[in-house]
Amino acid sequence: MLDLVNRLFRLERGEWPRLIQFGLFGFLLQMGMGVGFSAGDAAFLSNVGADRLPLVFMLTPAVMLLYTVLFSYLLVRFSIDRMVDLTLAALVAGGVAFWALIDAGLPPQWQVPLYFAVKLYLAMWYIALYSLFWNYTDAYFAIQDAKRLFPLFAAFCALGTACGAMLVSVLAERVAVQDFFLLWAAIALATAPLAVLLRRRWSQIAESDSDLDEETGDALSQLAAVGRAFGRSRYTMVFTLVLFVTLLMTNLAEYQYSMVLQEGRDEAALASLFGTLYAAANLFNLVTCLFVFNRLVARLGVRNVAFIHPLTYFAVFGWFFLQGGTGAALAAFFAYHGVLTSIEYNNQNLLFNAVPSQVKRPLRTVMEGMAEPLASLVSGGFLIYVASQVDMRELSGIGIIVGATLIAVVVALRQLYPSAMTANMRQGWMNFGDRSVLAPQFEPETKALLAKAAAGEGEEAQIAARLLDADTARSPLPPDGSDIDALLARLAQDDPTQRIGVTEAIDRLATPEDVHIVPALARCLPRLHRDERRRMIRLLGRIGDSESIPDILEAAAELAPRASRAIATMLTGLGETAIPRLLGGLRDRALPYRSRAIAARALAQNSYAQFAANLDRLVIGELDEASRLNHAASLLDVHGRTHRSIALLARAQRERAEAAIDFVLELLAVGGLLPNFDLLIVSLHSANPKVRGNAVEAIESSIDRQYLCRLGPLLHGETQIPQAAARDLDQILGQALGGGQPLEMILAADVLHARLDGGTFIQKLHDVILSGIPEAVRCHVLGIMQIDGAVQPHALDLLAALADHPEVGGATLEALGAAAQGATFERPESRALAAMAGGTPFWIAYRDLGEVAARFPELALVLLKSQDDRQYAA
Repeated sequence: MLDLVNRLFRLERGEWPRLIQFGLFGFLLQMGMGVGFSAGDAAFLSNVGADRLPLVFMLTPAVMLLYTVLFSYLLVRFSIDRMVDLTLAALVAGGVAFWALIDAGLPPQWQVPLYFAVKLYLAMWYIALYSLFWNYTDAYFAIQDAKRLFPLFAAFCALGTACGAMLVSVLAERVAVQDFFLLWAAIALATAPLAVLLRRRWSQIAESDSDLDEETGDALSQLAAVGRAFGRSRYTMVFTLVLFVTLLMTNLAEYQYSMVLQEGRDEAALASLFGTLYAAANLFNLVTCLFVFNRLVARLGVRNVAFIHPLTYFAVFGWFFLQGGTGAALAAFFAYHGVLTSIEYNNQNLLFNAVPSQVKRPLRTVMEGMAEPLASLVSGGFLIYVASQVDMRELSGIGIIVGATLIAVVVALRQLYPSAMTANMRQGWMNFGDRSVLAPQFEPETKALLAKAAAGEGEEAQIAARLLDADTARSPLPPDGSDIDALLARLAQDDPTQRIGVTEAIDRLATPEDVHIVPALARCLPRLHRDERRRMIRLLGRIGDSESIPDILEAAAELAPRASRAIATMLTGLGETAIPRLLGGLRDRALPYRSRAIAARALAQNSYAQFAANLDRLVIGELDEASRLNHAASLLDVHGRTHRSIALLARAQRERAEAAIDFVLELLAVGGLLPNFDLLIVSLHSANPKVRGNAVEAIESSIDRQYLCRLGPLLHGETQIPQAAARDLDQILGQALGGGQPLEMILAADVLHARLDGGTFIQKLHDVILSGIPEAVRCHVLGIMQIDGAVQPHALDLLAALADHPEVGGATLEALGAAAQGATFERPESRALAAMAGGTPFWIAYRDLGEVAARFPELALVLLKSQDDRQYAA
């Protein structure tokens, strides 16, 4: 039953306590608002009249200006938790004060100012409580959780308003208006203990990876940053304009329905009517928030849902223009208190995620606290000026024109939303691109010693020159001999001293006719130093042999990201002759995703038409493969405790599914369907829920639905665990053994060797051996069958030890497998990572780990995180 309810409301296991507590907080705040609004509106209309509403609209900005300046200052001066305490205290004091003033029986000349004060008090808290609650709640939820849970919180708020309004409707004939303000104060007082519980029970989430454990600056610097955000963010300006025009139409709608509904009703009748209408509107809001809004967002997206309320207002004013009367007034009331509250305000909560994240909370306060009062000022002045000169029908015509303007502004907002989300993802990430920051800083004496060493000969001189970034370091003498094949043999040596001057000699001797050296050169690229590699990549481009592209792509998988980009640029330079081989590499699932991504970028540059023609099939195929891998990993997890390699195989397949998702995102970015790929991937893999949520939102708002229906569940981790069955496990192991992925083949072979007798195991290997077996798999099979006579731990033992190591275990198995190749069983003299494999100690020098980390960014981030104790590091 609970699972059914969770699916109905899109809740995850364990979320009910958080939902109930935050929901109850919103319920109590809005229950007080429902009581105050129903009673206060009735008191104002019966004692002052709807014809004086324009004066309220004119005075509202002055009240909100004072409130906004004070609230914004206090918000950046103190925490949002303290602002909640201050707000509740103000509600208690204000409720008691108005109860006392209305009950005191003031002289007639003070009655009208008192009820004006009541109406302004209501207008202030209508804006302020809304802003406070969503600012407060937003601090605890990332955007992807917000899209699921915020509509439910809004449902609690709607239910609270409905309950408060219903109380007024039921008790209006027996309870004086001023007593409802005392009830509001009591509700605010009852909310205070819950606010204390929330901040003790739950932790806030940082807006970015850079604002944890750091001071946000003083109040003046924060307010200055808010001002800069308006100047630099077009999205913020357009969004503020949306809020402004929306409130213009809201005030116009309130004026028109108030003029119609006040006719022929006294204070008690108005209190009962408004209590009923507020209750009905908020029951509508309750249903919409619970069952409609999140499905609208999932179906249409945040950007498109923004059109619903402008179109609603446009239709309402059209009704007023064509017919008018009570029906149009009721429609305007529900557009204001129904659609605006349940759809528009909920969607605005999500749209606020695209404003500059560094100052989002004070910026939101300023936007809501000034756009709405400014709209009140403009609409109030307009109504005072024209109300006596035009009739209701002409006002409705003006409303239609303003509604069309609002729709046009929302079109602009829709276009700016994805780029604004991308800009937010860029906030807070460390700048690894500034080489002056990364370069070592030497003392003068040390620098002099390095300069002296760089002037010498040999490998030490080369290392010293690199440390000093000596671009003009003296080139070593070329080796003896000029035969290019002999030079290639020396280039393949692991000893750097044997390669001194070889690349320069090959570069000098090779001609475009030497196509036979390309495969050997490609295989040498991973072991070369950066300068040597750069020279050889240029040589490959000069030779221009497109038939060797498969060899180049295979070698590129072992290169660092910078070298991979250089390979892509070189392949692009080969021109149209490279297109068939690039297309073949892009489609080849036996190649690592890094190699296929290089092929994709080069192909898109050489022939975007060919790339685009294959994009749909590639994306859908990879997403289906990722889904299959996640299902297989879920089933393997069920059997994970039965064998070490099953658990590792589950991890390997899940990591390959994640790599497939990254590959798909890169394809979509290359195809122009997504923003900055590198930024998107870094944000998507962030440990900060808000940063990751912004990345997911940027993806969901940019891609077509045919992709989103497959990609969405993968991004959200919505994998159903299939029924565990022995034949399913055997099928998965068989697929992994013949899948062409060396690591998965090794793990599957290890499991099958333990599960099957020798003859059956050999039969399983027969088909794989016939189709070709990678060298790493061959060595492992010989090892487990004890044919190689090894006495030291096998590579799989080393991999398993590293996978559980607290310092590097968070990296991918592919990266750990590359790191394991540098393992030694004797303690090195330099600093090294120590671990145990099957009771045997082994070490990996940190220098070797650094070389592997240069090729695998995920390992670099894990190593960084192990040295950084911040909450969301890496």
